[in-house]
Amino acid sequence: MKISIHIKNIQHIKNQVVDFNLADNKISCIAGKNSVGKTTLVRAIRNLAINSTFQETAAPYIFKHDSEIKYSIESLEEDIVFSYSRFIKGIDSKQNIPDEIKSKINVELPIPHGERFHHFRRLADIDEELRSKVALGDYTSSDELIKFLNNIYGEERFNELKEVEIKNKIYYFILKDKEERFYIREDYFSSGEYFVVNLFKQIQQGKKLIVIDEIDISLDARAQVNLVGELRKYCREFETNIVFTTHSLALMKTLEDGELLYMEKEVDDEHALITVTPRSYNFVKSVMFGFNGFDKYILTEDDCLSKYIKFLIESSGNSIFYKHQTIYIGGATQVIDLKKRNAEAKFLSDDDNVLAVLDGDQIGKGYLEGVHNVIMIPFQNIECELYNRYKSGDLKVEGIKPIANKKESDQAKNFYKQLTHHNIHTTAKMTEPEIYEYLASLDKANVNLFQEQLINFLNIPIV
Repeated sequence: MKISIHIKNIQHIKNQVVDFNLADNKISCIAGKNSVGKTTLVRAIRNLAINSTFQETAAPYIFKHDSEIKYSIESLEEDIVFSYSRFIKGIDSKQNIPDEIKSKINVELPIPHGERFHHFRRLADIDEELRSKVALGDYTSSDELIKFLNNIYGEERFNELKEVEIKNKIYYFILKDKEERFYIREDYFSSGEYFVVNLFKQIQQGKKLIVIDEIDISLDARAQVNLVGELRKYCREFETNIVFTTHSLALMKTLEDGELLYMEKEVDDEHALITVTPRSYNFVKSVMFGFNGFDKYILTEDDCLSKYIKFLIESSGNSIFYKHQTIYIGGATQVIDLKKRNAEAKFLSDDDNVLAVLDGDQIGKGYLEGVHNVIMIPFQNIECELYNRYKSGDLKVEGIKPIANKKESDQAKNFYKQLTHHNIHTTAKMTEPEIYEYLASLDKANVNLFQEQLINFLNIPIV
């Protein structure tokens, strides 16, 4: 099932369209600066399941006469529209939202509206029956949840976790003393533990979309990192989708390609469009937090190119005047996008102090027009140059396993990985310095020119 949400003129969001494909069965992290509209989006998702969400969790001044949320759902013939109502001074809809859609969505808000912060003594009304079941031994060990919690917290303090069914619902408790019937109910767990237990429940109940705003609030850095790995597995196993927002770099760094999304206002967009776009960790880190303490910055596409730049700078024999940082972003268009954003917001430095270094196959691309301080390496790209030389017989290397990737760029990356792979048992077929010396031998004049451009950038006085 696909869901498209279009938000207009609510809080900080003037115009935003976000799509979710619930067939993906994956985790997605939405990052973004404060006040860009992350919580408004989360409320909009919750509003589909609980249509009083904004009345309960938001101030009325966030709405205007033209405020609107439109939901386009693949299984429904017509869109569901919430528009401004002067009677409730908020948004409302007269349309019926099917229970089968509502039941598939669960949203956890942050302070002060999140369930994880309002659980104390919530289960007091079933305590007498729970105590009776404990006395009779009418409970079972919750092995799956024990494993889940132990993997997240990295310790085995949940081994006595038990589950009991009361009025057709499952409740959890930790049995501390069987003889004295002493136990700790789940609502007396820490806010982080209670949150994880309830997240486990939502997954087990077959929710298709679980959304958590500010997932890092109640969890320490280690638990955050471990939780991501566990949720990734559970999404595949239980065919669910988990979307969360965070400001935690520790958590973001563990995400895989396509899992990290960045919410921002589209640059130079006259309609004030807020986008949610897949971005690399280094892109998000640069925009949100910057790299403080450096005079100059080199932005480049990937780690391979970053290492090559570092080698050329260090092997030049020149002293480098300015303290600098090389940041690989992921994709040439993302490098230029980040450079443009920095030129406007200066979260790194002035534009003159930021250099973009791209692969040679980007020469003449239209998106480079008008962009200052961009240079290219003298090869299509490092991996492809080596792979093409290998295929032509110019580069003699033994022991390369058959390469079955369909895309040529993936074939080249596979080759490069095999070329440089080493461990305690084997040495690399070519070390990185050997690769760089080989590249220099192919086009010494242009490699020297490229190296000179790097050195000049790092030594030109800052005005």
